Amino acid sequence: MDLGKAEAARARHKERSAIFASAIGQPRTLFDSVRRRLLLVVLLALAPIAVLNIVQGLAQLSNAEEDARQRLLQQAVAAAGTQQNIFASTENVLYALKNVEEVRHAGATCTATLRGATISLPFAANIGVLDASGAVTCAALPFPGRSVGEEPWWREAIAKTGFSLVGPARSPGANLDVLVGILPLRDAAGRLEGAIALGIDVSWLDTLLRQQTPPSVGIVALFSSRGQELVSNARTMSAALFQRDLFRTAGRDLPSSLHESTDPAGESWTFATAPLGRDGLTVAFAMPSDRLFGWTFVTVAASIALPALIIILSLIALWVAVDRIILRWLLYLRRVTAVYAQGHYGFRPTRLDAAPSEFRVLGHSVENMAFAVRHRDARLRENLAEKTALVREIHHRIKNSLQVVVSLLSLYGSGIGKSEDRRRFDQLRLRVNTLALVHRILYEANDGSQVHLRELLGELASLIEGSTDASVRITVEAQDAPLPTDMAVPLALMVVEVVLNLGLPPGTSPAPLVLSGSRSGERLHLALRSGAGRWGENGMPLDLAAGFAAQLGGSLSRRDEPSGAMVVAGDFPCRPNSAPKAAARVD
Repeated sequence: MDLGKAEAARARHKERSAIFASAIGQPRTLFDSVRRRLLLVVLLALAPIAVLNIVQGLAQLSNAEEDARQRLLQQAVAAAGTQQNIFASTENVLYALKNVEEVRHAGATCTATLRGATISLPFAANIGVLDASGAVTCAALPFPGRSVGEEPWWREAIAKTGFSLVGPARSPGANLDVLVGILPLRDAAGRLEGAIALGIDVSWLDTLLRQQTPPSVGIVALFSSRGQELVSNARTMSAALFQRDLFRTAGRDLPSSLHESTDPAGESWTFATAPLGRDGLTVAFAMPSDRLFGWTFVTVAASIALPALIIILSLIALWVAVDRIILRWLLYLRRVTAVYAQGHYGFRPTRLDAAPSEFRVLGHSVENMAFAVRHRDARLRENLAEKTALVREIHHRIKNSLQVVVSLLSLYGSGIGKSEDRRRFDQLRLRVNTLALVHRILYEANDGSQVHLRELLGELASLIEGSTDASVRITVEAQDAPLPTDMAVPLALMVVEVVLNLGLPPGTSPAPLVLSGSRSGERLHLALRSGAGRWGENGMPLDLAAGFAAQLGGSLSRRDEPSGAMVVAGDFPCRPNSAPKAAARVD
């Protein structure tokens, strides 16, 4: 018993799901269904409280993210403040040395002056004066090699007019990694005379940055516009946290949003970046994400989860209510309409007596509509039968009239001898016989709105074989495709004109012709293949066949095959059949 109930429940569920299975039942828009619209109403009713809670949570999250970004930016700028001061001091020193003639022209006191400046600056590894080719002319410390003309940073620096910071590079004199602060020297005409360069000790900058911002507080690093790490308080961690591609800022602005990264231990970090406004330098500051946001995510999740839980429970309750109160009666009404669609208009929806009043009214309206449809259907069938009989009678009378004309032509032509006049008389009789043949086919057709291509061409081939003065044998290779009735007459007359224009030689053995036709979608393809005769060689006018082809909306073409045969072909539009479909009935 329980198994039977379960099967019945599954069947009801399957049929209920089939309400929207057909193309007509598919929702046209997102809310084109009763259930979805009711769910929308409930959502709108609960929306104010839910939205307020969610907005509050999102506002907290947004504020927390903005606070974290500002906090990171402030710490990044503060950490880079001392670095900026050192770069500014380097620039000031170089500009001061530029104005010293002994230094500018590498005079006798140049080395001593530069050595004194190097000793006074704790961050300076070496200071040197270079000529226009990059050769070192004067330096605080001995400079092995004495030339930097081939160094990439040299070509980059002398292309600028003022102070620039390049590197990192290796200082041979100090045997240290340095950032090179370089100031080109130019004459009054702007020609390059040389440059003054100061090497800033990178390890000294790392130590200073580590003292100001210990790694336990956060990871801070300074990057060039090419993404090279210049200074860092923890190079191993900064190499793992900061993506180098992010800092390649040449020609574009660096995004100011927060970025996420993961250290080798799998801990999540959040970092922000800030431009220093000098030579494309960018500072980045990173802190562990849990330290930045703390309980923010928990608070936000709770403010979103609570209204979401309320909405989910409400939607589940509404889903069940809609299924029991609305959808089962919609399913029953669908069954009722399916019965009416099969022609059983006498059926009465008695189960609607237990339905809500709205569905009872709807069921009564459907029943009244079925009664009206039954009477109108009967009237339409009577009118259609009368119209079909009238059309068939018209075709029958036209066929009889044309047969009388053919008989009169035969009677008159029997007195004409075998001459050109007799041949033309026979061709005229063939054309009239063709019209009679078409109307006979239309009269005998079960559906008066279409003819079949194979039947039309077969009957036409038999008529032509028995009516032409030349002996022919026509083989029909055609699809049994339906054609609109308004194509039958011009199509048949066109085929007759093509055969008459072939100029077939008279003889005892019949000339083989192949008449083929096919329909592909909304195009009709017709071809006549002849192994004998030539197009238009019998002196008949060609404009009749071309005129019928134009009436069909196409044209005729001729081609010669290598075997010596000739093919006359045409391609014509063929509109879809618009015959009315018979109403489905279930006995």
